[in-house]
Amino acid sequence: MSPRPRTRRDGRTVDGGTVGGRTVGGRTETGLTGRTGLTGFTGRTGYSTVARTPRARRRRALRRARSRFERRTRRVFRAVTGVVTPLGWAVVAAAVVAGIVGLVVGWLEFEAIGASLGILVLVALLFLIGRARYEVSLVVDSDRTVVGHPVAARVALGASSRRPHWGARLEVQVGEQLVPLRLPSSIGGEASSNEFEVPADRRGVVQVGPVRTVRGDPVGLFRRDVEWTTVHDVHVHPETITVPSSSTGFVRDLEGSPTRDLTASDISFHALRDFRPGDDRRHIHWKSTARTGTLTVRQFEETRRSHVVVAFSLAPSDYLDGPEFELAVGAASSLALRAIRDGRDITALTSPPRAAPGDEPSRSPRILSTRSRSSLLDDVSTLVADTADIDVGGLAALANDLVVGVSLVFLVCGSAPSLRDLRSWSLRFPPGVEIVAVVCRPGAVPGLRRLGELSVLEIGYLDDLRRALAKAAAA
Repeated sequence: MSPRPRTRRDGRTVDGGTVGGRTVGGRTETGLTGRTGLTGFTGRTGYSTVARTPRARRRRALRRARSRFERRTRRVFRAVTGVVTPLGWAVVAAAVVAGIVGLVVGWLEFEAIGASLGILVLVALLFLIGRARYEVSLVVDSDRTVVGHPVAARVALGASSRRPHWGARLEVQVGEQLVPLRLPSSIGGEASSNEFEVPADRRGVVQVGPVRTVRGDPVGLFRRDVEWTTVHDVHVHPETITVPSSSTGFVRDLEGSPTRDLTASDISFHALRDFRPGDDRRHIHWKSTARTGTLTVRQFEETRRSHVVVAFSLAPSDYLDGPEFELAVGAASSLALRAIRDGRDITALTSPPRAAPGDEPSRSPRILSTRSRSSLLDDVSTLVADTADIDVGGLAALANDLVVGVSLVFLVCGSAPSLRDLRSWSLRFPPGVEIVAVVCRPGAVPGLRRLGELSVLEIGYLDDLRRALAKAAAA
């Protein structure tokens, strides 16, 4: 019988055995650590890492348990603090203070006050017990409307529970207002509908929703809100009118629309006339020439295509009050819609937003969408007055730098700018560009003035724009 190999403290064996992971003395034993029988990797010191694994597992388990406890504690804290109203905190604090003072001083009156307030808090908590499950849907008839035309909406409500819902009420957020709705005490699975109107008193975007149920006690110590729907945006468009199509300011273009102006070369044939010195011989009509014996040339109607620019600012320096701004928004929208309807190249722009303190002012105007009528009016409905510093004059300079090939420009503003200002702004465009300044002054008598290449239209009502443009086109 061979002698048993000796084991050193560093895990090495002598007289045969394993040294590290090598075979010594003809036997191969990996990972043996004395009499423990544990297997694992043995480093240079000979101490097994498996011996530390239970402690590491316990530490990880403790960390996970502590993390779960902290998350649950935070969740409970948020749930408790989220349902307590300021009045509830005041009552709880008063109950605690009165109870402590009564016990310390020995005054029964304070003890009675503390006990009464504590009972009140406990009774109020009973109204929050339980959670009803509802089926709520919010339906808005239209996402777009015009100023003065409210939109109908309704809330359909159902519940899977037949238990009465004490202390619960239903409400929906409509803009800045809370609209209370009827909530039956027990629905019992039957659908209940509440109808209401989305006001459209002024231009803007009205957010409808969310629909929420509110549970609380009659005193108002606790309140728990549960939201059931998302938010619907209703765009309230400005009032617009249909203005006449005008070809003033149009540049010649083979893809444009024919006008009454005659030219010697174009694609819209008009008539034949006698040859004049300087006419292009390519347009001689040889059949008519052979028949009449005199040179005859073709005459064409000039086709024109415009790039229309409609610019109005959000700067308060261009308007005396809010009605002037709203009239300007309606006029600018009407002009842009006319260009979209006629298939013209249109650029509608307004002032860039006011820069934050310390930031450099933006030199890029805000371009409104002109893909369709709805997209333009949706962008216009989001505009807010007094949110920019660049006036119409600065906007005219930006438009001249941004848009190439401008032929017709509408500068829409209030009554604050003078005629001298309008004249100086019109000079920022190159010669040959037709400039029309639309001055909006509610209640004013409509009028038309011409200052060189500048036409000044003054309107007091939106309908005046139609007549003023027709008069300007005929002049």
